[in-house]
Amino acid sequence: MPVINFSNPTRDAATVSAYTKKVITEILKKSGVTQVTITSAGRTAADQARIMYENITRHGVAHQKKLYGQHGDKVIDEFSALKTSGKTQVQIISGMTAKINKIGPGKVSKHAADPKKLNVVDIAPSSINLALRKKFETEVQKDSRVSIFLTPPGDPAYHIAIPQP
Repeated sequence: MPVINFSNPTRDAATVSAYTKKVITEILKKSGVTQVTITSAGRTAADQARIMYENITRHGVAHQKKLYGQHGDKVIDEFSALKTSGKTQVQIISGMTAKINKIGPGKVSKHAADPKKLNVVDIAPSSINLALRKKFETEVQKDSRVSIFLTPPGDPAYHIAIPQP
């Protein structure tokens, strides 16, 4: 039986439904992958703001704008405005959180959507044997229960969205 690990079990394990775990396990069986590590799952608005802050700081505004749509771009613009005005990290993240809540968390990132309707997980590519990654990608793409599938290099992780029954 394939194993699903969590890089942060305290934060992420509870946000991934039994249904989502079943879908992922079935994909793993079909692809021959014995284990994966979920690095991120459901997020609060504050979690989303913190992660966006860290990624903007690490990779830059332009890079992050390639990952997000118009709603996420507004949060990135909020980061830029607050940073330019000399705000602290805590103030910037707080301002970004407020912007996310104003827009609607699920519009900014599917990770922040209602988990009873949509589960989104990021799987570390490094947790999948290199020789099996293409087979894994093919099986995810073939699975009609998966509504969104993003892969590196467009997204740093395997980003999988699974609508809940």
